[in-house]
This record gives sequence, structure tokens and C-alpha cells, in this order.
Amino acid sequence: MQTGFFDYLAALLMTGVALWRAPAALRWGDTQRRALCACYAGYAAALWPKTPIVADWLSHIPVTDLAVLLEHYAGSAAVMCIIIYVAAGYGRIDDSAPRPVVLTVRLARVAPATAAVFALGLTAAFLTLVDRSHSTSDFVAEHVGQPGAAAYLTIFYVWLGSSCLVCGYQWASAARLSSSRPLRVGLAVLATAMVLGSVYIVIRVIYMWGAVAFPSLRAYGSSVAHITAGIQLVMFITFAAGCSIPTSNVAAGRWTSSRLLKDLKTLHHDLIACFPDVAFEGSLRRRSALASVPVLRKFFDWSMPIDVRLGFRIHAIADAMEQLRHYAPPDLFEHAEDYAATMEEELPEEERPNPQAVAEAIYIRAALAGFALGTYRATPSDPLPRKPHVSVEAEARWWRQVQAQYTAITPAEAWSLLLTAAAEA
Repeated sequence: MQTGFFDYLAALLMTGVALWRAPAALRWGDTQRRALCACYAGYAAALWPKTPIVADWLSHIPVTDLAVLLEHYAGSAAVMCIIIYVAAGYGRIDDSAPRPVVLTVRLARVAPATAAVFALGLTAAFLTLVDRSHSTSDFVAEHVGQPGAAAYLTIFYVWLGSSCLVCGYQWASAARLSSSRPLRVGLAVLATAMVLGSVYIVIRVIYMWGAVAFPSLRAYGSSVAHITAGIQLVMFITFAAGCSIPTSNVAAGRWTSSRLLKDLKTLHHDLIACFPDVAFEGSLRRRSALASVPVLRKFFDWSMPIDVRLGFRIHAIADAMEQLRHYAPPDLFEHAEDYAATMEEELPEEERPNPQAVAEAIYIRAALAGFALGTYRATPSDPLPRKPHVSVEAEARWWRQVQAQYTAITPAEAWSLLLTAAAEA
């Protein structure tokens, strides 16, 4: 059955999620990440032959119903990967592990060989049992009532159904025990997807064999195909959502880190221009060819996680500030606080910025002006007041406040403060 828009939607959704998870799978390379990414890629490969454009292209290959066989090959590979993914989540187990866990791990060990056996069985049934005298646009609707087609689909659905039972049971059990709400919701949604998959399989198997036994049921082939295709579409969307929900906090954190990294660009650039030795982030990054293109950099630069890059940037700013103290007069920060207090008095209450951020911003501006003069002092000025930051993100947010005031201060104000502090030193 060709459903046009919905076929493309499901295929693009699975492809997008596979590409989204590819960087982590390639960077870290652990079994669980690789298996989940491969599962998405397998399901995406199984869905593309359903789309009109790909199905039309495959129809020109002189193998009748090749799209169906390729779809089931890809689906079998995805089933193998999802079983491995579930088992990898348990890590190493011992004899005290629950029996369902032991069975899942054992099944995962033989999954590749089992998938290969099922693939051979599918191929043999496809070539010998299925009536391929003419090409079909809807395999189920046009082969309904044929024992060979029913046997062929049953082979595939036995393999698919085993994964639905294993994964659904494990995810439902884990959802009840999870203390994290996003993880609990995600696992429950995944278990729901497996229920939908099981319903899809049961309906199709019962109908295909029922139509063999009772020819009167063959008239409903198109309707059953439409209904089960709709169930399959909902299952794939639910599956993608279930795997994505637990990572929503991670995605939000990556977005926040990306914004903070961008927002600190001006302050970081000005400090590193004076003290390039503290910027060792660039020496640790190895870009791919695609990452060298500015537009694609954020998507293809997988050499370093965004939160680590933000941490490097914060440390570089802090190290540069330590060196900048040697170019600041001893009482520069006290004058900076006086400047911030004066600014606070001159502005309406609703427009007053954080005076501490203003003081640090003009201190940096004035000290950089001192660096431009080359007035190095062997004894550094007092360090900036310490803040009780509990995380890199909290410190980055503070520096973002400082930078907002830093960009608003004019060079004339910075020079004036520097000269006043130097005259009183």
C-alpha cells in the first residue's frame, strides 16, 4: 500500500533519528549506542522501499516484489539490533540475575546467527513459495489467500514478534522500577510501541491464514492492509518518541551549552587575543572535512562534546583573567565598584543591571587597556571576588552577564577608569 505523505513521514523520521544518534555512536562506540543507532538505520531502510519514489525505482529491477524482500531484510537486521540493544543495557550478568534478563542476554548472543537463518528462510520462501507471476503494489492485499505468501510472512513475523515480546516485557518492567520520570515515560512509550507491533503482527498473521481457510475473507484484504499499515506507522512514531524522551534533558542541556558557548564568544575572543597560550581547546579538536565548513560545523564536528568545549572556554577565560591581573592597578576593582555604584544611581530601578557584573566588566575593559599600554606589574592586583558556582553552566551564565555589560562599556570609559586608578596607585 502506498500512502504517500505518511510513508515519507515515517521514513524521514527514522532517518532523522538515526542521523541524530550517529555522532554519539561513532564518537563513543559502545555496543548499546551502536545497536540503537543501527536499529533506527535498519527501520529507516525498511521504510524507504514503501515510499512511491523508491518503490517506482525498484520496480525497474527485474526481480518481482524485490522491494518487499529488501524491506524484510532491513527489518530483520533492525530486530537483531534492538535485541542486542536491550541486552547491552544490562551489562555483565551473573547467575543471580532474573531469569528474563538471562534469557534476553542469551538471545542477544545468538541474535546475529538467528537473523542470518531467518534471512535465508525468507529468501527461500520468497523464491519458492510466493507467487511472483506479476508485480504488486500491495503485497498483503494482492497475495491474500495464498498459502505461500502466508508462510513467507509468518517466517518474518515470528522473528519480528520475538523482538516485540522481549523488548516490550523488559521495557515495561524497567518503567515500573525507574526513578527518573523522563526515563519512566520513555520506557512506557517504548513498551506501548511493542504492544502496537504485536497487534500488527497478530492481525496480519490471523488474517493471512484465515483468508487461506475461508476464501470469503479475501474481499477485506485492502481494508486490513490499510488498518495494519496505520498501526505500523503509529508504532514507528511511538518507538521514535519513546527512545527520544529519556534524552530530552540531554538535548536541552546541549542546546543550553551551545547557546552559552556562542554568547561568550566576544569576551573569550578579546581575552584570548591577549593571552593565546591559555586557549588550548583548538589543539585538542580534530575536525572532519565537513566540520571545516562553517555552516556545517555544529552538525559534523564530533571531536569534542559541547559541554566539554564550554568547560574549556570557561577555564580559558578564568586563566586569562589571572594573567590580566598583572596589567591592572592594585585598586582597579575598587574603582570599578565605585563606577558600578554611580551607574546604578543614575538609572531607573527597573533598568539597573547587576552592579557586580558591571564592576567586573569595566575592570576587564580597563585591564585590557592596560595590556595595550604594556604596563606589566610584577605584583598582580587582587583577584575578582569568588562566586559559589556549582557547575560549569552556572559559571558560564555569570560570565554571560559580565559580557553583556562588557560590550556596553565604551573604550573611553575604560581608559578613564584605568587612568584614575593608575594615578592613585
